[in-house]
Amino acid sequence: MSSRPSTRFLADSFADLPSQFQAQQELTNINKSAILPTCPCRRAATLLEMDSKNGNECPKNITEASQIRHGLTLLDADFFKCKKVLEIAKGAKEFNIPIIRANRKLVASINGGLHNPSPLVFNPEWSKEQSQGKASRFNHPSASGIQRPNNEEDIAFMSVLKLGELIKKKQITSEELTGIFLKRLRRYNPVLESVVSYTEDLAYQQAKEADKLLSQGVHLGPLHGIPYGLKDIISVPLYKTTWGSTTFKNQVLNIEAWVYKRLKSAGAVLVAKLVTGSLAYDDIWFGGRTRNPWNIEEFSTGSSAGPAACTSAGMIPFAIGSETAGSITYPASQCGVTALRPTFGSVGRTGVMSLSESLDKLGPFCRNAADCAVILDVIRGKDPDDLSSRDIPFGDPFSVDITKLTVGYLDDADMEVVHVLESRC
Repeated sequence: MSSRPSTRFLADSFADLPSQFQAQQELTNINKSAILPTCPCRRAATLLEMDSKNGNECPKNITEASQIRHGLTLLDADFFKCKKVLEIAKGAKEFNIPIIRANRKLVASINGGLHNPSPLVFNPEWSKEQSQGKASRFNHPSASGIQRPNNEEDIAFMSVLKLGELIKKKQITSEELTGIFLKRLRRYNPVLESVVSYTEDLAYQQAKEADKLLSQGVHLGPLHGIPYGLKDIISVPLYKTTWGSTTFKNQVLNIEAWVYKRLKSAGAVLVAKLVTGSLAYDDIWFGGRTRNPWNIEEFSTGSSAGPAACTSAGMIPFAIGSETAGSITYPASQCGVTALRPTFGSVGRTGVMSLSESLDKLGPFCRNAADCAVILDVIRGKDPDDLSSRDIPFGDPFSVDITKLTVGYLDDADMEVVHVLESRC
């Protein structure tokens, strides 16, 4: 079979060409009158002319209609007839424009700016009443007379102040204590799903440094040599900061978060990055869902799930979590630990994932209130890279005479707790 068309087919095709060209020319002539100019002014004028030819009765003030059409061309809405165009203009003048002007007058100044800053724009600038100099530090009590327990289980559940005293009196080294808590983290994490990554190399390095300083007679304070964990929205160089999200599970931010710097300078030892709910929301993360140590059929709730669960299970002496709307208070309550959601701005947030710039706060998870005060005392203060932070003059909680306090409670309060308070006041 030939690959070329037959001569007869070609002849028939060319024979039809004159009639096809003629039909196309006639169609073009018909449509010429329907083609509108691209220029807005000429386009509006053409439409007005077409309205007149079609017998439409245009208002006498044809100039006004023409001007309005010019504006409508910018919105590609110039297809309305003259009468409709003027109806639109009348409605705008009588209804829309007065409302727009009234609303503008309520909130705007003459030059178009706002009378008051918009509440949707967060301005971290504080009032001019700033504290004079740095806030004074707390005078925490001494845990004197403490003896090292015989078994590691009892050591794991000692308070921060008591563990600090054991290290200070050289009844235990920071390196040994770090080993105890790393072992507990690895033992219980498969069940609780509360640890994202272990910082073992860094931990032993910091622990050895703490022991070395102590041997030289340098004691950095109550957190000297104490292991702890950070919620995994807080960045530490060379280690993953996953934000609990599958998308960021391999993310490494080589930034030293401000709160990490403060703890490091106090001699504390980072042993693990702890679970945050995905993007700091709830207790579900890319590795599972963090469980409650008191009942592993339940969960921790709240995005600071790892800090709450690990502190409750004695896997660490304390941890740092965060709260935007309940992520410290909820998991602490669920897991039976003591936590502190501090005043906004009292703890710097540089190097921490931001969920809500005007609400995010960092705070400690511990097993008693005294430890929370000790941790807060270390991490609070002005962060030069966080405009929302400042030195806030807190009163020393350890100077308060609780016997002179009046404590109120609701009818449905836990009466066992009420009786304990009564016995101490």
